Formats: sequence, structure tokens, C-alpha cells
Amino acid sequence: MSLKKLISLFSVAIILSCSPKQESILLENPMFATEPVENAGLDSIGFLMRKHVIIVTVKEKNEIHVYGAMNGKFKKSIKRENAFPNGITTINDQFVLVTERDNKQVAVFDSSMNFLGTFGNNELRSPYGITFYKHDDKSYKVLVTDSYEYNNPRQDRILSWDFTIVDSGFSVGPASIFGSPILYQVESIQVDKHFRTLLVAEEMEEHHKIMALDLTSGEVLKEDLGNFNRGNDPEGIALVANPDNSGYWICTEQSKTDNRFHLYDRETLEYMNTMYLDNVSYTDGIATAYMHGKWFLYAVDNDARVVAFELPEIN
Repeated sequence: MSLKKLISLFSVAIILSCSPKQESILLENPMFATEPVENAGLDSIGFLMRKHVIIVTVKEKNEIHVYGAMNGKFKKSIKRENAFPNGITTINDQFVLVTERDNKQVAVFDSSMNFLGTFGNNELRSPYGITFYKHDDKSYKVLVTDSYEYNNPRQDRILSWDFTIVDSGFSVGPASIFGSPILYQVESIQVDKHFRTLLVAEEMEEHHKIMALDLTSGEVLKEDLGNFNRGNDPEGIALVANPDNSGYWICTEQSKTDNRFHLYDRETLEYMNTMYLDNVSYTDGIATAYMHGKWFLYAVDNDARVVAFELPEIN
């Protein structure tokens, strides 16, 4: 090897060794932790801005719990017979939509958690995740993951409905299949309307990943965002969406020993960093909320409680 080439390689090695390494983010000092509910199966989290509450599905008890969004104080519980409530989303700060796996439907409540009705009863077989995006002030698109026969690859895992506000009630149109991605065991799903992106978690162990789909065409934008170990479930998905359209995705990698939250750029979907929450493990559902000029993250801890953290500015 020539001396000139040797010097060049040595210089590159020095530059690489001096480059700053990206360190993971650790969030400490939680804003609150709710009182643990044992053998409950806390799963997904919704947020109502005007009432300043979070709403949590409690699968094993067939309940939905409501807590203060700033202090974690328990407010009420709603019993749902034989429902196995799982995914949750809130529309227009007016409606709360909950997927009920065992009832094979989506249950709809008003913001005070009064039951209004259901839809999807004729199409859903094992519903899990739910999300939506807005068409206009009265019209929305609701998307639900259906994890029936999850050992088999299917191209009809995501169903959608037009959801229309009618006075204090609602109506829905017929169901449609969204796109045709090949998926097995699907749960969490989340929309970014501005960048026309839909993320969906694939939980079948041999295929663990977060997939990105085009919200307009249903085509696969990115088969796998990356960074997930095959042994840990991809779980909750949440979005930090700033007014200037910057922001990032938070995607949960559920683990008892290495519970991680991967961050991806909102526009490019490129990996940014990995975050840990102090004394929080085995996280299922997560949610983000913007209040008082700050972003907050709510995360389920060990199926038993919700822990809330203020999110730092992340570039």
C-alpha cells in the first residue's frame, strides 16, 4: 500500500473517531403516573383537549377509564359488556371511537362518554387499531385494522368508513378496503394528513415492522421503517405535528427489558433517534397531546398504569 493511500485512510479513521455519536434520549421526572390497576390490560390512549382528559381502554376488565390529562386523577369508568375494548381515537373533540374486539365493532361515545351507537358490525372480525383524518368540518375518514386469522397473509387488513357529524350524532357510509398491503397481525395505526402518510404496526414475530402507506393511493411508501428487533412487538404509534408542519413520529418497541421509542422524521420517515422513558416498560399504547404550548407523551406502563412526560424539543 502506498504511503499516500495509508495517510488518507488514517485521516478518515481519525475523522470518524472524532465524530459525535448520537445518544439515545432518556425522559425522566414524569408529570404523573396513574394509580396501577392490576390484571387490567390497559391498552390504548385517547385525548380530549377541551376537557383536558385522557381516555384509556382497559381490555381485561371490559372498561374504559377517564383520567385528568395534567394530573392523572381518575375521573370515571365505563363498563362495556364482553367488549374487549382495544384501540381508541377522538374526532373533533366531540366523539370518542373505541374498537371492541370481541363485539366485532366500533363503539361511539360523546365527549362525556355517553354511548351513541356502533358501526362496522357487518364487516369487522377482530378489530384493533383505529385512526382518522378530516375531510371538512363535518366529514371524516375512519380507518380500522382487522387482525382476524392473523397467521395468514391478507390484503384486507385495513378497512375505512366515511364518518359524518349530524347535529350531535353521526352517520357512516359503507366500508371500503384501504390499499392492498400484505399484512398478518396488525394493531396500531396512525395518520398524518399533511404528508398523506399512514403508519401501521405489523406484530407477527417473523415480520415485525412499522409500514408506511400513502394515504391517497394506499400504496406502500416504505415496507419497513427499520430499527425493530424481531423479538419485540411494534406497538403504539403517535405523532408530534407542529404548526409549521415539522415534527416526528414516535413508534413503540415493546419490551420488558429494553422498552424503546423510535423517532422518525415526519416528512422523510428517516430514523432520527431512540427514546427511553424512566421506569416505564412493556408499553402498549401511546398518545401525544399539545397543551399550554408544550407537547406531552402518554404511555402505558406494564399494562397497569399510564405515565405522562413532557417532551423536549427534538430536532
